[in-house]
Amino acid sequence: MSPVPKPSSAMWNPGRNRRGRSFPATKTWWLVGMMALVALRACEPKKEDAKAKTPKVEEKKTDDKKKVEEKKTDDKKPGQTASASQVLVDPGAETPEAVSKAIAVVHATEGNKVEGTVVFAQTPDGLAFTSTFKGLPGGSKHAHHVHLYGDCSGADGKTAGTHFNLEGSSLNPPKDIKRITGDLGDVEADKEGNATSKGVLKTASLQGKYSILGRAIIIHAKPNDPKSPPIGAAGGRLGCGVIGLTKK
Repeated sequence: MSPVPKPSSAMWNPGRNRRGRSFPATKTWWLVGMMALVALRACEPKKEDAKAKTPKVEEKKTDDKKKVEEKKTDDKKPGQTASASQVLVDPGAETPEAVSKAIAVVHATEGNKVEGTVVFAQTPDGLAFTSTFKGLPGGSKHAHHVHLYGDCSGADGKTAGTHFNLEGSSLNPPKDIKRITGDLGDVEADKEGNATSKGVLKTASLQGKYSILGRAIIIHAKPNDPKSPPIGAAGGRLGCGVIGLTKK
């Protein structure tokens, strides 16, 4: 009687299935391979999802970068560079320019005849001004100042308020102040009542904290009294004009 051949290790797996029967090793490896393939495919969507989310993160970074760049651009406007806080001549222009010129057209208050202009121009040394008046009493001197409010609606000019202080509070100046606030100096009229003067306000500007835009110019009945700061005791208000933008 011939001996019974032993099962080959390449053909049989010592493992058992649910019924307790042995099953071929090749089938075992086939099942393992299929399970691995299914597992790999199950992971693929997750990788794709991760890739799909990456552009959104990059997109957000790009948007944030754009916002920063836009803010920098806003902070550098007109021509040579004007910050967003500056008053611009034409804000909607492609390269808007900062306001650098202004004018006050002075009209007489009730009972007076004075007329004139005060033209301002921003310079490296400060705010240059040129004052021109007519209709003043012949041969007289008159103080003129920048006043706090750009309101000339009152018949006597008092709606323009007190002097505009270019170095501190206008309504509550220091008690020991020794200068006349908002002072543009005195003008001296000739025999015909015409007067001109020029000067530079080193602490004034058409931009920033102490901008004089929207304030008022008042020309008074008398010259300044240096011993009476901060108002100068220059008497009544002969004329008033609001400071606004000009193309000149």
